[in-house]
Amino acid sequence: MSDIFEEVAMLRREHKTAALATVVGGEKGSPGKTGFRMLVYPDGKISGTVGGGLLEAKVREEALRCISDKKTRLLELALDDESADSIGVLCGGKVTVFIEPIQGSSTMYVFGGGHIAVPLVQFAKALEFAVVVVDDRQDFANTERFPQADEVKVGEFANVTKSMDFSEGDCVVIITRGHAHDEVVLKECLSKVRLPGYIGMIGSRDKIARTFSNLREQGISQELLAKVRAPIGLDIGARTPAEIALSIIAEIVAYRYGRSLKPEQP
Repeated sequence: MSDIFEEVAMLRREHKTAALATVVGGEKGSPGKTGFRMLVYPDGKISGTVGGGLLEAKVREEALRCISDKKTRLLELALDDESADSIGVLCGGKVTVFIEPIQGSSTMYVFGGGHIAVPLVQFAKALEFAVVVVDDRQDFANTERFPQADEVKVGEFANVTKSMDFSEGDCVVIITRGHAHDEVVLKECLSKVRLPGYIGMIGSRDKIARTFSNLREQGISQELLAKVRAPIGLDIGARTPAEIALSIIAEIVAYRYGRSLKPEQP
């Protein structure tokens, strides 16, 4: 079983997803014994076992659903041919399997080192995100201002964004000091072959509408723009920088756990 945990650690380091199934209870005769574990990858590949045969096939099927919707599952499966919840195994008894999604550690890219960014980075680190802060001003992009950030980058927003590669689990927060910079960052993010899973941009609805209109004129499709959370953050009536940061991190947590996020596009 130690190999399974090593694989889980590797998945987290490499920002990859899977599902871990653990037998947490089984009656005498069950092929799956308490403590058996099986790791299921998005392509259906498995590592480990929960008992083999039809039991394993059923657990694998549910694990793939778990990867898709990011929700845990507790399966109670009958191992006979009489019960309503039987899976067709004739060894008798029941087995209980807990399935949990494995999500790689995510990186949050914060574009803009202003007042909102300071509490946002603190919240993100408390939730175990790796954090990269970007600004084109040395006074707003330094380790003294962001001691908890994993990396702080100073440079033109367009150049820095072009140099980055994102993964599906990453989050991009666009909170620069002006809509021109926001537009540049958003365009570069949406031009990537592999987009971050979450992209949010701050601003009034009028500003966002103008930005989206400009990007459509530059060839960015409406389909891509529809992936952007704008205005960023859950509507909690936030006013102060800390409250706005809280609304942003709350929305990102909802994204992380597969809660429905439907942007209201201008």
